Amino acid sequence: MTKFGPDQLGDTHILEPRVAAERLLDFWNGWATQILVILSLTHQVILLFFSGIRRRQGRSPKRLLLWLAYQLADSTAMYALGNLSLRSTLRHNRLIAFWAPFLLLHLAGPDNITAYSLEDNKLWKRHLLTLVVQVLGAGYVVYKHIASSGILFSLGTTLMSAVAVAKFCEKTWALRCADFTIIRESLEAENTEQQGKCRLYLEDEPPQGGFKGKVVDKEEFLMLRAHAVFRVCKSAMVDSSKNPGNYVVGILKYLKENEMGYMWTLVEMELSLMYDVLYTKAPVLHTLPGYCIRVVSPLAVVASLLLFLFYGREGNRRTDIAITYILLGSAFLMEMTSLLSALWSTWTFSFLCATQWSGLRHAALCLERWHKLRRMVLSLRRLAHSIRITGFFRLSRRWSGTMGQYNMLEMCTTRPGRLAGILGYSMPAVGVPDGLKYLVVDYIQHMIKSGYVNTLGMVRKNWGTEALKRWKESSNITIKDKFLGAELHEGIIIWHIATDIFLSRRHNTKAKDKQRVKEVQILSNYMMFLLVKQPDMLPGLPQNKLYQWTKRSLATQWNEIISNGLISDSGLQPSENLASALYKELSERSVQNYRLQLAIELAKILVSTDYALDLVYEVWADFLIYTANRCSRESHAKKLNSGGEFTTLVWLMTDHLHQQYDNHH
Repeated sequence: MTKFGPDQLGDTHILEPRVAAERLLDFWNGWATQILVILSLTHQVILLFFSGIRRRQGRSPKRLLLWLAYQLADSTAMYALGNLSLRSTLRHNRLIAFWAPFLLLHLAGPDNITAYSLEDNKLWKRHLLTLVVQVLGAGYVVYKHIASSGILFSLGTTLMSAVAVAKFCEKTWALRCADFTIIRESLEAENTEQQGKCRLYLEDEPPQGGFKGKVVDKEEFLMLRAHAVFRVCKSAMVDSSKNPGNYVVGILKYLKENEMGYMWTLVEMELSLMYDVLYTKAPVLHTLPGYCIRVVSPLAVVASLLLFLFYGREGNRRTDIAITYILLGSAFLMEMTSLLSALWSTWTFSFLCATQWSGLRHAALCLERWHKLRRMVLSLRRLAHSIRITGFFRLSRRWSGTMGQYNMLEMCTTRPGRLAGILGYSMPAVGVPDGLKYLVVDYIQHMIKSGYVNTLGMVRKNWGTEALKRWKESSNITIKDKFLGAELHEGIIIWHIATDIFLSRRHNTKAKDKQRVKEVQILSNYMMFLLVKQPDMLPGLPQNKLYQWTKRSLATQWNEIISNGLISDSGLQPSENLASALYKELSERSVQNYRLQLAIELAKILVSTDYALDLVYEVWADFLIYTANRCSRESHAKKLNSGGEFTTLVWLMTDHLHQQYDNHH
């Protein structure tokens, strides 16, 4: 019997990890291509099904999954193509080489996502270089493996390669078309009268009695009008000087005078179309070449499937054959999805309106054949709404309809958990109150009529100035400009704290004022949310230190209140106790922070002023409109990719209403 000493045993333990590593390496060398191809396909499926969540969601687990798939999709497909190129000397891998066109097709990506962020569009030249290199690499693989595989099998590979290259080129062109300069040039070249033909095929009025809660029908009705007036949104986004045309102004005037309640939804739909232009293949998909590619693609996949079925399976491993069937089947389903989505899209309606082929326009629109197809799709969407699966597939194009909330006093008096502190504490988002929408529209119209908005659509004066001036003239209420702050960020902080203190002093609020109090609080918290969580949505340089200094000062005051036993009512929320104490106990003291001093002083003025609630509401509306109007267009465009902001809707609403009063530029 052989005996092992300590040295031999030690060598055995060393060899075991080596053997495991060698086996793992052998497994990878044998199956790397198959693993990479399946992984690349998985990324495409995730992109196809989850891209729609970007219209309505910011941070979420699905969003993280989508981001990972987008970041890994191109690198995985390129690595797989490189792996195929390295194996080009292995003649028995003919079937594996057939996968090269599918990897090119994966690099082209689905139609509903081209760019994850706005910056991706600026890299279209780099993407063009990638296109050339990867097409050459795939061509090399196909040449080495398929040329000697028989004419019919080679034909199937050639068909798939042609489709993949066409769609890859299309993606690169879509990235280029999403550049602001290119959009502006296309707007300048557009024939406004040709675009105005959409008006001929639109229903004049919504159904009698409204849509009665039918979300899909309402979206359909307004989406077609959004296409008709989309020039306004595009012009505003890229700062084009081209007149939108009388037909656009006519539609906007009709909605304003008869269906003002639909204007907000119309703006949401236009922003959804702008999202399509910036982040999907819509600019190149809904063209004659784009439709031709989508008709040919599924046919090419079916032809390749039949050729493989009869001439490509011999002498190949069953696993490789199964993977090939998976690739062909998934390609067919995705290409058919792309074709059907393109045909029933409202973008097709816009294309048909502007087409030079009168016969096609007559058959599709005059004979309502396109509308019949669209109605069939809408019936499926209604079914999806009824069984509540729309939340998963994100079928709605509308904005989420929520406003972020952040309250500084609550932040200083609440101790969030450690994880919440790391992730960034914030209050839950709330829905936009209808009263706020009505106030914003009324105030915008007042600003436009009074000349507060110039001919370029820009707000002339600083935040809050017009509101204070208006109240001084109408009610002789004078509030000094120093309370508006030297910078917008400072003004938001002062009025946010003053609003909380002022609202804490309103005892026995009348029932009719309770809703207005709620709306004022929501708007105040929203502006603070933008300052803290979305500083890019505010004009000017971020002023985080102003917020941090004030927050530390408030925290210090709260600690003093607790240690000195100055809490007035244990039944109140901590933030309400802080607001009450700031007004009662600290208003006579010397407060170190200048902004906190101004906030307390402003709160005392508001408490002693009649109609102060309406005044505060209008000042916040002024802040909101100024912020929306002066925020950079690029920031508005970037935010479309993560759910959108209410300020973007306000900005576009201002531009729409301005078009009706100043259409002579």
